Amino acid sequence: MTGSRRTGRDQRGVSVVEFALVFCFVVLPVLLGIVQYGYHYWALETASATAREAVRRMAVGTQEACTTAEAVGRLSGPAVGSSTPTAQVGYPTTRAVGSTVTVTVSLQSLDIGLPFLPLPDDGRITQVARARIENVPAADLAC
Repeated sequence: MTGSRRTGRDQRGVSVVEFALVFCFVVLPVLLGIVQYGYHYWALETASATAREAVRRMAVGTQEACTTAEAVGRLSGPAVGSSTPTAQVGYPTTRAVGSTVTVTVSLQSLDIGLPFLPLPDDGRITQVARARIENVPAADLAC
C-alpha cells in the first residue's frame, strides 16, 4: 500500500517536464521558423514592390539618380535587410519610346541566426522589373 502512494508522489512534475521537452524541441523551433521566414518574405515583397515602382518611374522619364536613391532608401528601411541594398537601372542602347528599361534591386535579408532553418539563396534577394518606355522627355523629369 505504501508503494502505490509513493508512485503517485513520484508522478508530480512529470507533466511540466514533458511540456518543457515538447516546447523546446517542437514548438520553439516552429515559432522561430515563422519569424525567420516572415522576415525573409517581408524583404522579398519590399524588394519586388521597390523594383516595380522604380521601373515605373524610369518608364515615364524620371531622373535615374533620383530613382535609384529612392529605391535604396526604401530598401534600407527597418526589418528589410541586413546589408546595404543596391539598385541598378538598365537601358537599351537607344532610349526610345517602346524600348524596355530594366531595374534590378538586391539586398541581404535579415537572418536571426538559426542554423537548422536555412534561407533560400543564403538570404540574398534579387528582384528584377521591366517596363516599356512610355516617355522620353527632352530633359529628365525632376524628382
